Amino acid sequence: MHPGRGTTNEDRAERRIHHLVIRHQRRSTSRGNQSPIGCVDGTLPADMLRRHPRCKRTQPRTCGTGRRRAVAPKRASSMPTLTPAALTDYVARIFTAAGTPEADATLVASHLVDANLMGHDSHGVIRVERYVRDMQGGRIVPGQPVRVERETETTAVIDGGWNFGQVVAERTMAIAIEKARAYGVGIAVAHQCGHVGRVGAYGEQAAAEGMIGIAMVNNHGGGQVMAPPGGRERRLSPNPIVVAFPTPDADAPFLLDMTTSVVAEGKVRLARNRGDQLHEGWVVDAEGRPSTDPAAYYGPPAGAILPLGGDSAHKGFGLALVVEALAGALSPAGTSRAGGPSGGNGLFTMAIDIAHFRPVGEFASTFGALIDYVQSPPLAAGFDRIVIPGEPERWARAARSEGVEVDDETWRQIQETAAGVGVPPFVS
Repeated sequence: MHPGRGTTNEDRAERRIHHLVIRHQRRSTSRGNQSPIGCVDGTLPADMLRRHPRCKRTQPRTCGTGRRRAVAPKRASSMPTLTPAALTDYVARIFTAAGTPEADATLVASHLVDANLMGHDSHGVIRVERYVRDMQGGRIVPGQPVRVERETETTAVIDGGWNFGQVVAERTMAIAIEKARAYGVGIAVAHQCGHVGRVGAYGEQAAAEGMIGIAMVNNHGGGQVMAPPGGRERRLSPNPIVVAFPTPDADAPFLLDMTTSVVAEGKVRLARNRGDQLHEGWVVDAEGRPSTDPAAYYGPPAGAILPLGGDSAHKGFGLALVVEALAGALSPAGTSRAGGPSGGNGLFTMAIDIAHFRPVGEFASTFGALIDYVQSPPLAAGFDRIVIPGEPERWARAARSEGVEVDDETWRQIQETAAGVGVPPFVS
């Protein structure tokens, strides 16, 4: 029996919401045990940045990564701050009014708000306006069945029917997890899948089951944002890679969540909405010249995001091609190409059941000893901590658990979208 067969969308959404609530409660009650809070490349809210003794809002700051970055003074703003529950409810009502089944609307809304809580604003509620527009344009088909096209004991190919990517990706990883539980390893790929949001969520889904979770997406052949090294036109999507697995702290899985481009397109969009400049080395304009202006990327004429790696951009470029192979060529989604469909993801998920190799506790404790070791050297000048992947997200969640700040332009778009589908203005 396939995971999810005989299980309704409502059941899956209820489990997802319960998981998020429990995780939020655990994190809230353990905030006194959180690691020291450092700056995380601007992903933490302003009140946390002010509490960080090393941060000076108009001076270069030293973050947990050790990189110094100039930070512009904070502009006066009327940005609303909403509780996670209220924001999730409001976004879910917008999706429901736009024609999404209620359970799926709540699931997608919870994914978006969870991305904001984790500091990934580029994959949070900034996506509401685009998702509703995609529904209205037929690029997202809410409620469409998610079908297993073909499978073996350890593999599956999924047709998402252009349903919401979050719905398709949760189901796809669930199938990989179930196969891994039976046979040690499970791999499931999906096509005709809407934008999946924060890809790290699906690695965490496997880690919560005591497994190693790996997830990758391309943009289904379209949605190209990145120029290859030496080029000045877009040829690849950001192609993120996620790896997650348990550690000795059940509430603190290892989480590597990275794009193979130097930055996700959503962060450029976020900077545009906020009226901010970009970091140097993120984008080039249509002539291939470096720029810090988001408009240089969007055009017209359009520029491009650069591969990860700076002077060693061939490394990010190479990883992007690997993702194209696994998420695009291995699935029916296809690889980046001229005229590819825009707005969806080709998806690769893999779950490895640690218990088939050794007890999960032994794995976690071995890896925990490694973390202790790599965090033990004396710190170099300008560094205040050796940061492990997953820590920035936990710090952001601790800071934002009482409220998510939404920038003015994103909030305007959400309110306008709500009005367009007949949802009354938000009342706090």
